[in-house]
Amino acid sequence: MIIVNSVGTAIFMSIIISTLKQEEQMKAVQTHDVLQLMNQTLPYFKEGLNRESAQQIAMIIKNLMKVSAVAITSKNEILSHVGAGSDHHIPTNEILTSLSKDVLKSGKLKEVHTKEEIGCSHPNCPLRAAIVIPLEMHGSIVGTLKMYFTNPNDLTFVERQLAEGLANIFSSQIELGEAETQSKLLKDAEIKSLQAQVSPHFFFNSINTISALVRINSEKARELLLELSYFFRANLQGSKQHTITLDKELSQVRAYLSLEQARYPGRFNININVEDKYRDVLVPPFLIQILVENAIKHAFTNRKQGNDIDVSVIKETATHVRIIVQDNGQGISKDKMHLLGETSVESESGTGSALENLNLRLKGLFGKSAALQFESTSSGTTFWCVLPYERQEEE
Repeated sequence: MIIVNSVGTAIFMSIIISTLKQEEQMKAVQTHDVLQLMNQTLPYFKEGLNRESAQQIAMIIKNLMKVSAVAITSKNEILSHVGAGSDHHIPTNEILTSLSKDVLKSGKLKEVHTKEEIGCSHPNCPLRAAIVIPLEMHGSIVGTLKMYFTNPNDLTFVERQLAEGLANIFSSQIELGEAETQSKLLKDAEIKSLQAQVSPHFFFNSINTISALVRINSEKARELLLELSYFFRANLQGSKQHTITLDKELSQVRAYLSLEQARYPGRFNININVEDKYRDVLVPPFLIQILVENAIKHAFTNRKQGNDIDVSVIKETATHVRIIVQDNGQGISKDKMHLLGETSVESESGTGSALENLNLRLKGLFGKSAALQFESTSSGTTFWCVLPYERQEEE
């Protein structure tokens, strides 16, 4: 009896281990597929949401995912449909399904598992399940991405999870395409400002980092993919806003740090010391991110450890707060100190234009008293600015 129980336990444990391994492999494959989707669809999303780009995007998704059909719509018409049901879900036609109309109206992802719920009136439509993702641009619904299944059992929790992630990523890619189109109409200084806030170099470094993690730690890769999605979207939204809450700015900073720390594990320590009462203070977008990024790029050179960055907010007066970013790096050379924040400063890792742009925005929004200030010695640099204690009004 003991031998039988031992054998049974061993078999049971081997089944559990095998199941866990299969789940881990599925997560790795899923993350890898998302990365491929991002890389392959980005050039087409940058062209805008039209019939030609939608057709290419739908074909890529259909090839990379286990779906029966993929469709993309604008707010009014079918832009593309690839796969099952393409004989009657024809591009240029008005939107056929009540499901798509519901998502366009509500702005929320929707999942259905019957033909009746899809709402296609064609008698021979083979589609039996679907998940529909709203596509957004600057908070407004501009279309939908639809993934169809001829077998309802193929639409699982995994597909829903993946669809939720794709909703953010694809909407960000649409906004990036719109930002690029609009930037061509802006003055040269405005173009440089926008480009500085969405760095292709940083984006592709992050993609490479996530790709390297897929086979080693798929769960961490998935987390970083979500952080990248959040960071990307917040950058695009921030470029259109004059001020955001300090809480949103800190969330953006944490997303950025997660990606940087994945690239350089253990290389630097970040301490954020901000009391809750200051989290709804209004600040310019990218204020703290630019200062933290500046420290990471310039303060520590090749030092591998012991690199500290401290972010804090303190009361300056009854009506003002002081926002501080401090590092323990090598300091700023004397020949550059009087130029920093006032003009572009050439260095091996950049031009310093981000600090110049930030300083101009601070003074433009709050006056000369809000100008970026700093102190630097051989043991570190402290940047700070004093801003009005203005808080976001409760809705």
